[in-house]
Amino acid sequence: MANVFKLLWMLGCWAGCWYWAAAYGGRSAWICFYGMSTLLLYITLGCIGWSRPVRVERLQQQLRCWSGDPVELPVRLRFGGRVLPLGWLLVEQRWTHTGTGEPLWLRDIVTPVFSGSAEARLRVPSLPRGLYVLEASSVTASDVFGLLRIRRRIKAGRQQLLVLPKPLPLPAAAEGAGEEHPRLKPQLQRQAASPLVYGTRPYAPGDPLNRVHWRSTARAGALRAKESEQPGADRLLVCLDAAMGVPNAEAFGTAVRAAAGLAQRGLQLGLTVRLAVTDRQGRTAEARGRERLAELLELLALVPCDGDRPFAASVQREALHTGPWAGVAIVTAQPDEQLLKLAYRLRERAVHLVYVHGRGSDPAAVQQWKRQAEAAGCRFTAVTADSRYAAEGGEGYGAEAGQTAAAAGA
Repeated sequence: MANVFKLLWMLGCWAGCWYWAAAYGGRSAWICFYGMSTLLLYITLGCIGWSRPVRVERLQQQLRCWSGDPVELPVRLRFGGRVLPLGWLLVEQRWTHTGTGEPLWLRDIVTPVFSGSAEARLRVPSLPRGLYVLEASSVTASDVFGLLRIRRRIKAGRQQLLVLPKPLPLPAAAEGAGEEHPRLKPQLQRQAASPLVYGTRPYAPGDPLNRVHWRSTARAGALRAKESEQPGADRLLVCLDAAMGVPNAEAFGTAVRAAAGLAQRGLQLGLTVRLAVTDRQGRTAEARGRERLAELLELLALVPCDGDRPFAASVQREALHTGPWAGVAIVTAQPDEQLLKLAYRLRERAVHLVYVHGRGSDPAAVQQWKRQAEAAGCRFTAVTADSRYAAEGGEGYGAEAGQTAAAAGA
C-alpha cells in the first residue's frame, strides 16, 4: 500500500511539473519535468521487475553443522525475468528449534545482477544442538533511493537444519582394558574359544557336525547350523542419563558432548558402540565403523532432557543386553549409591564413569565420588559443565583433552 501512495504522489508531482512547463515554460520547469519523468520511469520499471516470482535455491543439500561453530547457509535467488541491478535485497528466514520452540532469524543483504539472480549467505555465530525447521522465508527489494520497497514471501518448504553435538574427547571404557584388568585376559580367551549361540542358519557344505543344531533341524526338516557370536569383548555400551531436568540443561549439554566423545573413540578403536539414552522414549542406536558416527550423533542431537526412569536399572538392563564382556561407559550429572553398587557388580568389565558437575561444585564432593568409583573398580572422569576439556579425577587430564578438541571438531 505504501508503494501505491508513493506512486500516486510521484504521478501528481509529474503532472504538476508538466503543467508548470506547458503553461509557463522556462528552463527550470522543463528540467523538473524531465527529471520527474526519468524518476517515474525508473520506479515503474522497478515495480515491473520486482513483481516477478522469486525462487530460492539451496546451495547445500545436507544442512548439518557442529554445535558452537559458526553457521553459514548459502542460498541463490532467481527471478522470473531480468531485474534492474540498482538497489539491494534483504533475505530473511525464520527457523524454529523443534525442542524448545525458540525462533532463529537469519538475514543477509545482497545486490542483484541484471541476469536476475543473486547469492546470499545467511550467517549466525553459533547454535545449540537440536533440529531446526524453516518456518518462513521472505525477500525484500528496495531501490537505491529508498523510494520503492517490495516484500515477497517465499514458500519455505520442508527444510531442516540439524546441529550435531561436538564430541568431547574422552578415553573409551574399553581402551586400555587389557592393561587395567589383566584378570580378564584368560576369561576372554575362554569365551572366544566357546562363543555364544544366538540363532541358526541353513547348513552349508563343509560345516562340522558339531555345528548342527539338531532341535532346529528336527523342526525345520532340513539341516540347520548354529550361528554364534563372541560374548561382547568388541562392544562398548554408552549410557547417558537424561533425567537431569531442565534446570541442569547446561550440565546435560556437556553430558551429551561427553557421550558423543566416548562413542567416537569407541568407533575409532573398531568397537561396536551401542548408545542408550534414558529419556522417556528410551532411545537406542548401534553402530560400527568410523563412518557411522553421524548416526549416533543424530540421536544425541535430538534427545531431550526429560528422563523419568531409574538410571541404574536402565544401565543394568542395557549391560545384560550387550553381553557379559562389553565395556560400559556411564555419563551422568547425579551419581547415586545405586549406580555405584551397579558399577561394583560390573567390576569384572571395563567400566568408565563420567561425572558432569557444575562450575560451582565442591571439589571435595568430586574427589569423594572419585574415591567411591575407584573403590568399585571403575575408571572415573570428572567434566565441568560447559567446559571444552575434561579433567580425570578433577585434575590432570585437561591439557591432553584440550589439545584433542580441535581435531575432534574438525
